[in-house]
Amino acid sequence: MGQALIKGILKRGIANPRDIIVSDLDRNKLRVVSCEMQVVIAEDNREVIEKSDIIILAVKPKDIERVLKEISDYLQGLSASGSSPMVLSIAAGITTKYIEEHLGDDVPVVRVMPNTPALIGAGIAAISRGRFAGEEEEKIAEELFRGVGETVKVKEELMDAVTGLSGSGPAYVFAVMESLVEAGVKEGLPYGLAQKLVIQTVLGAVKMAMETGEKLSTLREMVTSPGGTTEAALGVFEERNLRNILAEGVSAAVRRSEEMGKS
Repeated sequence: MGQALIKGILKRGIANPRDIIVSDLDRNKLRVVSCEMQVVIAEDNREVIEKSDIIILAVKPKDIERVLKEISDYLQGLSASGSSPMVLSIAAGITTKYIEEHLGDDVPVVRVMPNTPALIGAGIAAISRGRFAGEEEEKIAEELFRGVGETVKVKEELMDAVTGLSGSGPAYVFAVMESLVEAGVKEGLPYGLAQKLVIQTVLGAVKMAMETGEKLSTLREMVTSPGGTTEAALGVFEERNLRNILAEGVSAAVRRSEEMGKS
């Protein structure tokens, strides 16, 4: 996700490559990123703190505590001198309060929940600002993530729901697509053909939803003729309670996001 964000920032001309400094435990990954995008490699996270106005924590939730402890003294020192950079976190489930408690008062923190279509510039990111972040920091986060898709502003108490719906959402869509391809193969279609049919069908359905602006229920009804093939399929979905299955899956993801924020 960090690499996707860098690509979006550079593509939109928000910053020059030499204005971006990156750090990672995997030095080989850093060399690849630097070679591909001409960004600056830091010796460690502390060097990033010392040389940056905006800190992006593109780390896994399990790594966030270690990283915060590593950089807290440096950030608190900058905050005391009145020159603290803003901190932008994309760690799922980790609240701005948690980050603020580790980094100290007055460090502006913005929390963002992106999703993987950001890798192709088609993501959506929800943005919430912490106690010490203002409209300026919020606008900066919006500008950065518009480089890789759409953005929405939400209250932080809704971020776990966003994580369960859109953060994890691409995986749900892929799982449904996999199942449809397997269904096509079961009915005699070659795998490659079934996959092409499913991908283009999903793409077309998404474009219809975006370009017509119609309610999803209206678009579904447009395809469903009384007594027809679509109605037969939807009847099975209703009988097997597909909606409840999906709702329960989203709820499980939301609960897990909440748990990660408490651990």
